[in-house]
Amino acid sequence: MRLRTKLLFLFLASGGFLLLEGLVAAYGLGQVGTDVDRLQRYTQTDDLCAQVKTELARLPGYRELAESAVARGPGGSWSRRLTDTADRILILCTSLGKLTSTERSRAAIERVAAVVTSYRQAGRAYAQALKEERPPEQVLSSRNAAKDTYERLSLLQDEGVIEPVGKEARLAIKRVVRRAELLNRWVTFGGLSLAVILTLVSAIVLARVTAQPIVRLLRAAREVGHGNLDVSVSVRGNDELAQLSRAFNDMTLRLKQVYGGLEAEVRKRTDELRRREEDLERERRLAAIGRLATGVAHEVPSPLTVIAGAAEGLRDRAQDPELKQVEAFEDFPDYLETIESEAYRLKRLVRRLLDFSRNKPTKLLPLDLAPVVADAVSLARLDPLAKEHPVQLDLREGPDGPLPLYVRGDEDALKEALLNLLFNALKAVRNSRGSHVEVSARGEKDEVVVRVKDTGVGIAPADLEKIFEPFFTTAKEGEGTGLGLSLVYGTLERHEGLIHAESKGPGQGATFEIRLPRLKGRGSSVRVSRESLRIK
Repeated sequence: MRLRTKLLFLFLASGGFLLLEGLVAAYGLGQVGTDVDRLQRYTQTDDLCAQVKTELARLPGYRELAESAVARGPGGSWSRRLTDTADRILILCTSLGKLTSTERSRAAIERVAAVVTSYRQAGRAYAQALKEERPPEQVLSSRNAAKDTYERLSLLQDEGVIEPVGKEARLAIKRVVRRAELLNRWVTFGGLSLAVILTLVSAIVLARVTAQPIVRLLRAAREVGHGNLDVSVSVRGNDELAQLSRAFNDMTLRLKQVYGGLEAEVRKRTDELRRREEDLERERRLAAIGRLATGVAHEVPSPLTVIAGAAEGLRDRAQDPELKQVEAFEDFPDYLETIESEAYRLKRLVRRLLDFSRNKPTKLLPLDLAPVVADAVSLARLDPLAKEHPVQLDLREGPDGPLPLYVRGDEDALKEALLNLLFNALKAVRNSRGSHVEVSARGEKDEVVVRVKDTGVGIAPADLEKIFEPFFTTAKEGEGTGLGLSLVYGTLERHEGLIHAESKGPGQGATFEIRLPRLKGRGSSVRVSRESLRIK
């Protein structure tokens, strides 16, 4: 028998079985609907029976009637309680009579109602006799009548005359529950049978449809694992397995491409690593030269002081009237004054370089940023590139000079950051004729803003997001390490400041904007050095 015929036979058998299950379940559900109405009625009946028994227990007894009469005189609360309780019992009996369907239960309910009615009437008569203060023999007769009725009521309670009604309801509830359980078993059995049938059918179909493509994929994956990237899987159809086969073929193709370009990538990374090592070696050489220059700079001030002092002394002697009469000595005072001023200027420059080269710990102190910017510009102007491409400084002037820009920071660290930006700007304009660098510092609300703008090569939009990353550089190989701007970023981060770069694109120049929190109300606590603001 062919597989298709077997599957058809299996489907027909399972369909017939499920149809039978559905008919049984439908019949059972119809019975459950009827039983639910009965269950509700029987539950109400059982609840009312319990209430009747509770109310019967609350009826005042004969002894209570007698004791209340002796203690309180005629009347009393027992009369009202007797009447109210009896009325509630009669109402409950009426409701029970409507719900009960058997003669035995109805007879029991009517018997209880009759006895309760008699006890209520006897109690009322006894209470009326007490209230009207009738002769003792009439009061005694009324009390005896109430006593007889109460004894009948007690006998009913002892016999449990109301029990058959509740028992009938409970038995009916049990029948409904058993029928529901039977239906539940049928439905559960049918569901399990359906699940088993569907599982078997699905297993057969899946084994037939998916086993072979999966086996092919498994074999191909093993081949790829052994290094054979030329293997491919045949694609049939457009289902999930076909998509998986296409994905597998795409994966092997990409692996071939990756392996093909891996050697070139390794070679590229090796060259980059070698270049980094060369850059680091160059940095070490520059550091050694810097240390040598620092040593020389420590020795230079002393000879400069001697030269300046000697020039000053010669200039004083040149004021002699006799020497002034000699034509050969006529320009000596001017020459000596030039030697003296230039020696002192060189001494100040060496002192600035030494202060800048010292590796001081970062200390955030209140300071005026205006002289720091001016000093950085004066140092940047020593670069040979600044001769062809001037560095322009724009500080807002006040009555006593540039307006102070108070911030909290480290003077040397901020100066180093500004010099990094200035040297980068000079490198950017070195190949552009007529280009220059502009530096401005302004106070804006709660911030001090310093802008370094150049008209040089500019920055590509794709590079703007990466220029502050370590080792990222747009310079030619061997001309930069890519650490300058990352160090500037770190310095401003320690100062709780921000740096932002803008450029419209290559050839459009670039602007670097520094923002630092501004200190207000410093007054005269920070003195501005007029000498540091004098740009030579």
